[in-house]
Amino acid sequence: MANNCDLSEFEMIFRNYKDMVFKTAYLMTGDAEEAEDILQDVFVKVHKSWNKFNPEKGGLYTWIHRITVNHCISNRRRKQSVDVSLDKLEEQGFEFSAANLDIPEELLMKQEESRRIWLAMNALDAKHRSVIVLRYYEGLPYEDIAQTLQVPVGTVKSRLNTAMQTLRRELVEGGVVS
Repeated sequence: MANNCDLSEFEMIFRNYKDMVFKTAYLMTGDAEEAEDILQDVFVKVHKSWNKFNPEKGGLYTWIHRITVNHCISNRRRKQSVDVSLDKLEEQGFEFSAANLDIPEELLMKQEESRRIWLAMNALDAKHRSVIVLRYYEGLPYEDIAQTLQVPVGTVKSRLNTAMQTLRRELVEGGVVS
């Protein structure tokens, strides 16, 4: 890609990556309005920093992911508590209930379980939450997560292990798992 990003190229990049940026920001912050702000901030930064993009250090997807996660972590440091509402998540099109459940009790149990999972996610600090989001919600392999976060693969695995232990503990205490 060229050093300068022309308008049509930038529009294509925005169309291709806006959903990923919003989803990652939303999962990291738990707030749709904040995710929208981050979406805008990330693409302003992408446009301004275009000449710094180096495909040899990783792909465009990884670079934009890194900018998004870093921005979310910075925002989270400024605003320590995050409240995630299932209603807000569902308004944004995220589906947490099991598919094709006809029994209302089962549906309610799944919704309560999802709520508790999100509460447990809030117990994680930004660096541990980011590895969970990138691994389990974005489906990235360890190597891509390492590139995105600019840490070694071993650090990704360690953070993921710590995050899973924290989540497990929170879920056991919340009665979701035994």
